[in-house]
Amino acid sequence: MAVKTGDDPVILRDPELDEGDRRIGSLTARSFALLRMTVFLAFLTVTQELSAQLPGQSFIVTPDTAAVFVGDSVTLRFRIRLHERDQPLDSIPQVVGILPAGVRVLSVGQLSRSADRVYEGSARVAFYRPGRRPVPTFALPFMRIVEGVSRATLPSDSAFVVITPILAAGSPALKDIQELERRSLSPWAWLAPAATLIAAAGAFLLLRRRRKRSTVAAEPELRPEILEPGPYDIALERLVRVEEARWPAHGNVARHYESVAQVLRQYLEHAHQVGALERTTSELLWALPPRLSREGLRDSCNDVLGEADLVKFAELRPSDSGAADFLRRARHLLSAWHETGQAKENVDAVR
Repeated sequence: MAVKTGDDPVILRDPELDEGDRRIGSLTARSFALLRMTVFLAFLTVTQELSAQLPGQSFIVTPDTAAVFVGDSVTLRFRIRLHERDQPLDSIPQVVGILPAGVRVLSVGQLSRSADRVYEGSARVAFYRPGRRPVPTFALPFMRIVEGVSRATLPSDSAFVVITPILAAGSPALKDIQELERRSLSPWAWLAPAATLIAAAGAFLLLRRRRKRSTVAAEPELRPEILEPGPYDIALERLVRVEEARWPAHGNVARHYESVAQVLRQYLEHAHQVGALERTTSELLWALPPRLSREGLRDSCNDVLGEADLVKFAELRPSDSGAADFLRRARHLLSAWHETGQAKENVDAVR
């Protein structure tokens, strides 16, 4: 509203209009604050988990050969370069996603670091489909605290191998298999089954007459059923023997660790048909079936068997309390494997 006084008009504001403007300004400020918070949370989410190569990084995979036959193992060479502010969170690269059909990862070795911050490693892979096949994609988790990246993954680049089929092209005929020769059925072919049927009927009638003549049939003697101990019971008994031997107290820590690891490997061999006695620890981790590796069981197996390898090959000598804790963790891993196997048997019985 304007009121003219002399030459200059005087502007008068309505109090209700001023109150509405203040409310609109307050809502606008809250909207901008909410927008800034949403952008900030999105930025934190992006910085928490990244899966692309950042500047100063590379993950190169090189097959040791460009052409192999179906089923042959191919060695993949890893060469990983990280930024000077990066810190790897694992020493073994993991496969990304689900393996393609006809591809099997046989083993993945630990990475070794050189002086120029280059990590090198290898993996063995087998291909069972002919043609030009891509190698599986591997990834290495790392962190970069200075830039707010608490966990990210560095994926490998692309590589291909040519798989040559064993058989010649064109689906050739198998020369060592002959076609079936059709022959007319001889009437003598029915003679032997008929004679067998008559003999069985006569034996049944004779046995029935003898049972009628006997007055009281002798009841079979009941014998208690003796249950054979299973692989889990045998493994527990062996761990008790290792504990009673008290090898760490007598200065033989290496035998204590080796015996406990051998018990776990024998249990996997006999209870779950996993070839564990002839495999290294890294090969065994990839050979474990999914039910024995989920929910942290693969990491527990790596910790227990990896510590046993350090004692055996790196001459690590833990204290008596450390040896006792190692035996406790081995019992816990054995029980978890057994419970997983029992759960699978119950599910199969219900089906």
